[in-house]
Amino acid sequence: MWKHLTIATLAFDMLLSAVIAAPGAGLYALDALDDAPVGPMLGGLPVTGMNNAADNDKDTNIPAPADVSSNEDTQLTGNGWFKVPITAHKSPKGQVSTISARIRALEKHNLSVPGKWLQAVEKLPIKEYGYGIEYYGEVGIGTPPQKFKLDFDTGSGDVWLAGEDCAVCSRHKKFNPRNSSTHKAEGRKWGISYGDGSFATGYTIRDTVSIGNLTVPNQVIGLATSESRAYQQDTVDGLLGLSYSGVSFIPGVTTFLDNINENDYLKQPIFSVYIKEKDKNDYAGEYLFGDIDHSKFEGELTWVPLSTPKFWEINLDGVSLDVQGVGKEQMEISGPAILDTGTTLIVMDEKQATEFHRGIPSAEKSEIYGWILPTNTDQLIPGNISFAIGGAEFSVPVKNLVREPVKGLDGWSFSAVTSGASNFIIIGDVFFRSNYITFDRGNARVGIAPSKH
Repeated sequence: MWKHLTIATLAFDMLLSAVIAAPGAGLYALDALDDAPVGPMLGGLPVTGMNNAADNDKDTNIPAPADVSSNEDTQLTGNGWFKVPITAHKSPKGQVSTISARIRALEKHNLSVPGKWLQAVEKLPIKEYGYGIEYYGEVGIGTPPQKFKLDFDTGSGDVWLAGEDCAVCSRHKKFNPRNSSTHKAEGRKWGISYGDGSFATGYTIRDTVSIGNLTVPNQVIGLATSESRAYQQDTVDGLLGLSYSGVSFIPGVTTFLDNINENDYLKQPIFSVYIKEKDKNDYAGEYLFGDIDHSKFEGELTWVPLSTPKFWEINLDGVSLDVQGVGKEQMEISGPAILDTGTTLIVMDEKQATEFHRGIPSAEKSEIYGWILPTNTDQLIPGNISFAIGGAEFSVPVKNLVREPVKGLDGWSFSAVTSGASNFIIIGDVFFRSNYITFDRGNARVGIAPSKH
């Protein structure tokens, strides 16, 4: 029988297990911490219901752009759409990509970080095996625009990058406010901090954010004046949050996404995400603002209403393992799920992660490494993981569950599904690499279809 389980006994009930690609997605205002809210939390903010009754039927009435299928530079047409090519960034040499990413994901979503994982980061560095952990595009800040590599993150709402006063940010391009005619001083303190010791601190300004020929004026931006070594080594210069207002950690900020929506910059208040394995030219997909590229996916989009419009949160109806020549095995996994391009892997709670890995031959949960899989898992169980959403099923190949090898454990690799979340599932880039997703801000919904590669 293909389904069996051998799970190592653990000393911990909950291990760190989550992945973020975003450098600094846990942005907070230092002068606002004393007034922090209580109750159910997500990323430091209270979770509210706000159920939306948007239609989840398939919608084919949104026209496709004339031609947005080529891998060209950032474009803006007179019709209110433009695309931003993205590049996959690999973790710095010597960093533990999966473990470090898990720590950042837990901190981002206000979850605890077990000490064993921090020790693993410090004592068990492994070689980077080429697994992308974040995707960035070019964004301009100021007038004239100063260009930066920013991580596009649907799981946060803030814009931040290195400022000219950051003496330790030599690896990054730094924003110089004096060279921008639209810069406005604001001066609030802010900071980010993670359990793995990474941090950045600085102050806020207001200035223009531009992508292609689109400009969004008077956007609140965090400028870093100090960074930990982890950020100093990062290729990405900062972060561009693409969530709703209310998910920003600087009080009262209208996010970049809501500025676009409120001022009707686009012909449609949507953006679409297409992620793939990068090619020889470093092209790893694109963000298309204002439209949908039908050439990038199979069939039609399935539209799913958001359960919490503040976040890109939907309901995951079920998960199953479909093995070639054997059949489909249903897993007891369902619940609210956040679509987060700033997270690399898929994060579940402890019970769900255990249920998921019971179908993987010889999968184990290590006290030090968390969930690990045989490196040849795709040969043991060739097939797909299916996610039931909005009455349709969307697949992720089993081979994409296998991450980089575990140092010192020959034949074992990190799993792309991990534990650590509490009352929600985090669906990260592992899912996006197989599925095209359109984020519809105007109708509080998302559209999903299998990607073409």
